[in-house]
Amino acid sequence: MKLKYILILLTLAGGICSLTAREVIPFSEGWLFKRGPFAQDPAEVVNQWNGKWEIVNLPHTWNAKDMQVKAASFYEGVGYYKKQRFFGEELKDKRIFLRFEGVGSNTEVYVNSRLVGTHKGGYSAFAFEIGTALVFGSENEIMVKADNTACPDVIPVNHNLFGVYGGIYRPVWLITTEQNNITVTDCASPGIYITQKNVSKQSADITVKVKLDNGSLTPANLILENTLYTQEGKKVSSHRLPLELTPQGTQIYTSNFKLIKPHLWQGRKDPYLYRIVSRLIANKEIIDEVIQPLGVRKFEIIAGKGFYLNGEKYPMYGVTRHQDWWELGSALTRKEHDFDLAQIMDIGATTVRFAHYQQSDYLYSRCDSLGWLFGPKYLLLIA
Repeated sequence: MKLKYILILLTLAGGICSLTAREVIPFSEGWLFKRGPFAQDPAEVVNQWNGKWEIVNLPHTWNAKDMQVKAASFYEGVGYYKKQRFFGEELKDKRIFLRFEGVGSNTEVYVNSRLVGTHKGGYSAFAFEIGTALVFGSENEIMVKADNTACPDVIPVNHNLFGVYGGIYRPVWLITTEQNNITVTDCASPGIYITQKNVSKQSADITVKVKLDNGSLTPANLILENTLYTQEGKKVSSHRLPLELTPQGTQIYTSNFKLIKPHLWQGRKDPYLYRIVSRLIANKEIIDEVIQPLGVRKFEIIAGKGFYLNGEKYPMYGVTRHQDWWELGSALTRKEHDFDLAQIMDIGATTVRFAHYQQSDYLYSRCDSLGWLFGPKYLLLIA
């Protein structure tokens, strides 16, 4: 199913028309997969390469079973994924990206045999712009080389503490935007950074920092609009900033809000979330939009007393959660994530410790909405 961020505004004040902002499409079905090891002899490699490929859907790992039953002899090495996709001529003036939520653990991405990007680390998301490598009006081949061989420059440096599953084990997304956009490739983040200070029941200071990118060769006159909405959809406040976006790298713009008598995010008791909607407007048309949740809260740890959330002592009962399942490895869908969260909720936990790495985007969003405090045990394991 296509997921489109489409905004239709019937706004009299300001007279803003609607336009398809950005398009975000799941890119996880119908991949072809071939796992190594590959022969040393060139002729044998050709035969292997031209042989049968397995049809897989993502998330996928080639270690779903062997890593769990052969702790000392599971396959660590190279695997290849490839997929055909037609890109029409109407996309010539768009910007096109691939966003990977997680690949174990070193990745090379090719479009029509052209390298478009590399990534080291098995747990963090990454995104590459691929438009310059595409042939519009034609079928295009996307190929991903994944390699979970332990190496000294990628943490964890071995599989001793926990194994790093090989493969594209989290979803992939195809993102299409206009030439001017809220940046997609800033460490695969939403491009929006929200901070809060001086939080109390009386007020809160909210800062929204947005990173914009101009992919053309000429400056563009735009308006950046940041709007704060309640959980129920009522507009609280809005800030519009006229700007000239130059094609000289990522530009950062900031909006500040004073939220009076905020509805605080109070953990399991009341996990209330505002929404920040950032819109990029050109000639009265919305050309990009990104939505981010906001839980307004203040937390502190007081020596000898404990953890306090919004001035109230808050009990921290929790568990540690790894991201793998029996016979699935780390290739989990939302179904498995939801099952784990339901089990954790059932025992009355208020806190979750994610060991030992970044986990799925979906999991973080669910923890926000369920009211859990969560802490990733990164230490030096940030990948």
